[in-house]
Amino acid sequence: MTSDAFKRSLKVHQEKGFFNNLKILRGIERESLRVTQDGKISQNNHPENLGSPLTSKDITTDFAEALVELVTPTFESAEELFGHLSLLHKFLYSEMGEEILWNFSMPCAFQSEQEIKIAEYGKTNSGMLKHIYRKGLRLRYGSIMQCVSGIHFNFSLSEDSWVPLTRSPDQSFINQKYLGAIRNIKRNFWFLLERLGASPVTHESYLLNREHSLTKHGKNDLFLPFATSLRMSDVGYQSSMQNALKINYNNLDEFIDAIIKGIKTPVKRFEDIGLLDERGMPQQISTGILQIENELYDIVRPKRSGPSGSRPASLLKNKGIEYLELRGIDINPFIPEGIDENKIKLLDIFIIHSLISESPQVSNKEIEEIRTNQKIMVESGRSENVKLEQNGVSTPLKELKKIFHDELIQVATAMDEYCPGYSNALNDEMTINLLPSEKIMSDMESQNLSFQEYGLIQSKKIAMEQKSFTENNFLKFIHNADQSLKDLKNLNKNADMDINKYVELYNSKI
Repeated sequence: MTSDAFKRSLKVHQEKGFFNNLKILRGIERESLRVTQDGKISQNNHPENLGSPLTSKDITTDFAEALVELVTPTFESAEELFGHLSLLHKFLYSEMGEEILWNFSMPCAFQSEQEIKIAEYGKTNSGMLKHIYRKGLRLRYGSIMQCVSGIHFNFSLSEDSWVPLTRSPDQSFINQKYLGAIRNIKRNFWFLLERLGASPVTHESYLLNREHSLTKHGKNDLFLPFATSLRMSDVGYQSSMQNALKINYNNLDEFIDAIIKGIKTPVKRFEDIGLLDERGMPQQISTGILQIENELYDIVRPKRSGPSGSRPASLLKNKGIEYLELRGIDINPFIPEGIDENKIKLLDIFIIHSLISESPQVSNKEIEEIRTNQKIMVESGRSENVKLEQNGVSTPLKELKKIFHDELIQVATAMDEYCPGYSNALNDEMTINLLPSEKIMSDMESQNLSFQEYGLIQSKKIAMEQKSFTENNFLKFIHNADQSLKDLKNLNKNADMDINKYVELYNSKI
């Protein structure tokens, strides 16, 4: 049963020709740990043949030197995007020697935090700033939490896509549409947690010296019996301190103000750490709730690209929202790339549903409701008796799924006008009975394997397939890697100011 409000909204968009005129641009950032053949985090530096992580278009690093991040350009079709991502993986494997990618969101086992080397980006001020930010993350949250991997899905519509909805789609209109989509993405995030959640268990070392409410599984693992995504839970890549900002995405200026408040509001614990280390070198960018804008941990963020050194808050304020970054997607360990074409199309459908549906403003009460629903889904999403809150009413997940699935079918049918294949992709995805989180637990239990054993076997299997790829179609990536090393050399030639002054200047820009 579809809601009347959704039917009306879909009909309006169809009658105005929205789907006929649609042009989606989507790209992916995919994280993964480099590990040794025996499943330990790599102690090697980022391979130079992959280029400079500071200047490369294709492959960079995230928190750790061993935490690889593959970055795609944007593509107009899911097929082109997946093809590029797939080839980029094969190039990466061709340059990794004996190492493999740990193809799971929850990391491999650790002996201690000292095994994790923070990513290095050279001696330029921009490179040092990235390193300092990571030093701050280590001091605030510990290194192990930062080694969780995920997929970020970057989504935007072309300027012409908005024309059927309004005669003059100015930036204010586009901002409102994207913010409405964000509010709905957060309201309906339970759907993605159920379908794409793939981190129900972790090695106990992940929670080294941290409090938690997980249950022992076997000798060395921790889990929750019906969890979908520990990565998105309270023990995942989260900071409860950020809840104080009460970000609601009702208004872009309010969002930017909340982010700036987060950066400028000092936290005693972070002040006690200090901005400088014992040598007088920066070890945090600020002592605020957030060091910088990107420290905001949320499932989706409004974004605007800009030149190196720009402040994201200033870019958003001056130029508005350019695209959405959907961040709450686990690595699917059964797919070499962590995501496939059908799942990319599922995300397209999900975001378009969020974009065209009515999206009332979010109250403080609904912020809490959304947060509670996420907690229920990550911890108990595979339970038969799950209920979620909607407008203060507790509703069985089974009922919500029926309604939501019916709406997605209608969106997929409408999107077939834009590009055939969406209905088929949705049907294929919705007929998968054993979801990733269930399959992981089922496999581990039937094969009597720990998470570390299972993760290594599965990652090695995928690595073997990837490394057997013989066709050398990597000229574009090799050229980009070489160019990034040249770009780094050129950056190094320019005289840089003292790093303390550079951090001070960077902070003064907001």
